[in-house]
Amino acid sequence: MGTLDWIAKWADYTPDKIAITSYDTNTSYTYSNLHHYANRLIQKFKTLDLQEGDRIAVLSEHRLEYIVLFVVCQRMGIIMVPLNYRLSVNETSKLILDCTPSLLVYSTTHEAKVKLLPHTNFKKITFKTLKHHYNNAQESAVKTFQIKANNPLFIFYTSGTTGKPKGVIYTNKMLFWNSLNTSMQLGITFRDSTINTLPPYHTSGWNIFVTPLLHKGAHIGLLEKFDAEKILCLLELNRTTLFMALPTMLLMMQKTAVFKAVNLKKLRYIISGGEKVPQELVSFWKSKKNIYIRPGYGLTEAGPSITSLHHKMAQLKPNSIGKPNFYLETKIVNQKGVRVKPNEVGELCIKGPIVTPGYWNNSVKTNEKIKKGWLFTGDYVTRDGDGFLYMKGRKDDMYISGGENIYPQEIETQLEALKGIKKAVVLSTTHNTWGQCGIAFVTSSKKDMSVAKIRAFLKTNLAPYKHPKYIFILDKIPLTSLGKVSRKQLYNYFNSITSEQ
Repeated sequence: MGTLDWIAKWADYTPDKIAITSYDTNTSYTYSNLHHYANRLIQKFKTLDLQEGDRIAVLSEHRLEYIVLFVVCQRMGIIMVPLNYRLSVNETSKLILDCTPSLLVYSTTHEAKVKLLPHTNFKKITFKTLKHHYNNAQESAVKTFQIKANNPLFIFYTSGTTGKPKGVIYTNKMLFWNSLNTSMQLGITFRDSTINTLPPYHTSGWNIFVTPLLHKGAHIGLLEKFDAEKILCLLELNRTTLFMALPTMLLMMQKTAVFKAVNLKKLRYIISGGEKVPQELVSFWKSKKNIYIRPGYGLTEAGPSITSLHHKMAQLKPNSIGKPNFYLETKIVNQKGVRVKPNEVGELCIKGPIVTPGYWNNSVKTNEKIKKGWLFTGDYVTRDGDGFLYMKGRKDDMYISGGENIYPQEIETQLEALKGIKKAVVLSTTHNTWGQCGIAFVTSSKKDMSVAKIRAFLKTNLAPYKHPKYIFILDKIPLTSLGKVSRKQLYNYFNSITSEQ
């Protein structure tokens, strides 16, 4: 595979090229800065007796120093554990107990939380202190670092929406092949640039565009918090060429007054995923701004660049997540592990160098999910006759009502086809007669939208056994910190309503 020290190579080849810019502090680092700052920080870490295989937990928003730390960890063989800074002290403590870090690096904005952590068996240091060190330390003789392909580089904790958070191991090999997958499907070069607003505790905050663009010697802008108007202005002012955003983020952007004023003529593609990408969203951005939105699919345990829908097929294959990218194999199987026929629903399985070796300290879950090299994703899909994939929902979301398999995404698609319905989410709950039944939550742009109208529409568009027993019209759908639907909050709302009845 050759050397994986991309920063060292670009520091030698284009040392003065701007690698990263913080739009919060208006500060930039060149590739040469990144290279030398990392080397100085390595000296500091050696005095802290940090060794290959140790973990460094990080509690911070994305920032320039975070990228320097990434380079340091890669060169030293240390595993970086980005923690979700929105979690409670109790939740954070559980993750720290699981990954047992030798060092906790944090931003001063989270100092109050750090002081409340009950653990004292590891060192703590602020990003401010690290920055002071690498800005002022003298660099010793430069050495070449041999980065091992199979060394873990990250531990990403899953959101825990289906249970206890699991630490997904992400290796240098995964980083390399994911970067190739991403750059090949989008034609990324050193001329490209992006602005990242995704949080660093999620794989997308590193591996959708940040690491692939570092691999290509391109430019990455960082913004700690998503601001729809500010993002639109920055995309135009910086002539940004690539951007990743969840559908919720794009909807917020198109509703601003700034949206009409910017032209974004340099923006080649917007990549979107994380949840269903509505066809109306794709059409809106193409008609209003002549910008292609490319839906795709990925997950923490693989890639995350797994499938992509080519922009020229977005109108021809609505609601598709595209076809598998390079350097991976896929199969769709039924509950017996047998490959299904075209247009039949089955579980998507992935094999290749972009698949995680497993979960941190959880061999049981690893063996459940990875069998003979195949990652069983837990996502139900279909493949049409042309090879395009369509999401049908999570395996954990599917429910059985009266002996029939019900896929929530199919119901959501039908609900959103009703004029006036902006967003639909379908969950399940227990039912005394049928075993399980559906709960639908919708938002509407029409004041006269009613449950009766929704049921009348479903009567002519969906088999009766698929109809949700409960339908709620909400002002808005609650979201997680990443902009995904918060199923936990929806269940809390449902339980509070039904407990009163």
